[in-house]
Amino acid sequence: MTVRDRQTDDSWQAFGRGFRQRSPLVLVAAALFTLLGLFVFQGILFDGGLTAVDEGRLLRISHDDYVHVSVRVQELKAHPPTTRTVYLFGGSGTMECIVSEASLAAQIGRDVRQPVQVVSLAAHQESMAMSLALIDNLPPGPATLAIGLAPIRVTGAPARDASLLSGHTLLVRSKRLAEIGPKYFGKGAPDTGAIPGIFDYIGSYLRERAASGAPWGTKIAYQSHYYPWGATGHLPLGKRRNVLTVLDKDVKLYRKYADYNFGMLEEILKLARERGYGVVLYDQPLNASAAGPDWNGVVPAYHARARALAARYDVPYVHIERHVALRDDDFADLFHLLAPARLKWQPEMARELASTLTMPAVEPVATLGGRTAAALR
Repeated sequence: MTVRDRQTDDSWQAFGRGFRQRSPLVLVAAALFTLLGLFVFQGILFDGGLTAVDEGRLLRISHDDYVHVSVRVQELKAHPPTTRTVYLFGGSGTMECIVSEASLAAQIGRDVRQPVQVVSLAAHQESMAMSLALIDNLPPGPATLAIGLAPIRVTGAPARDASLLSGHTLLVRSKRLAEIGPKYFGKGAPDTGAIPGIFDYIGSYLRERAASGAPWGTKIAYQSHYYPWGATGHLPLGKRRNVLTVLDKDVKLYRKYADYNFGMLEEILKLARERGYGVVLYDQPLNASAAGPDWNGVVPAYHARARALAARYDVPYVHIERHVALRDDDFADLFHLLAPARLKWQPEMARELASTLTMPAVEPVATLGGRTAAALR
């Protein structure tokens, strides 16, 4: 061993003895080193670190949509698409209305006569703010953002979305969401960054893996459908059992939070315009047979606001549901299509999306009738 090696060993031993001292200064130093390490880990995690591990090892459950879309956007940044891409955003209603990304892409590609890639970034109860955060992380390139609308997409509370600023729910960081945070949440991103969200994810990971029996670090296969082939839905009576409660709740939430959610939708349109992305708005499937076509006025009310916003930003707003004859037995409940019904919905969805890639017309703003809808605006 050389003199320099001995000096190095002595230095590390002295360093270690210092940390073993029972002194408040030592505790403070240890805390600072830990905090520094967390910030370094946070930087690595959100700058491509999620792609260093197989997604299946990161999933908490097989339907862990939030981890899945977080990993997808990092993969997209690492390996941007080489063809025109259609990104799907929405809730689980969007997830359940397509057969697969590949088959939808093939159908759109046939109509536009050029290769198209489809990437679904939809997730269970995905809010407009979550869609904005994901869009803020997309790579540059020719792309169309297909934004799904539904009652749940326009009735979410800002309190839940505010937690995105601290890394909760999605493992993504959005500079745009942090910039507009003071306007919509009364605060920006915290000094601790996403560290609280990372701890929340780790805790929920350990709990969910323990509950399911899946060992920590092992692979879980992600399931993109909550109702796969062979799954059955509720009986007609079951779909209607709580429908009045659902409608009453949505009316109240729409009145309370519609302005906030349409504000977030407008932020999406602004960001898309800045980045050069195309946008198309569409309605997710709803079981009108069970809940009624106007959803106690909520549906025509948000239709009117969406049409006005689409006209203002010159983006198309398509209505796939007008061209697909859906029945009660096509739905598992009030919101989700069963697998056979996806074969009815997806071809029309492909045609509507393809038309927006070749024809930039926007549905004109129409006069909204109905006293209930007007009251909800």
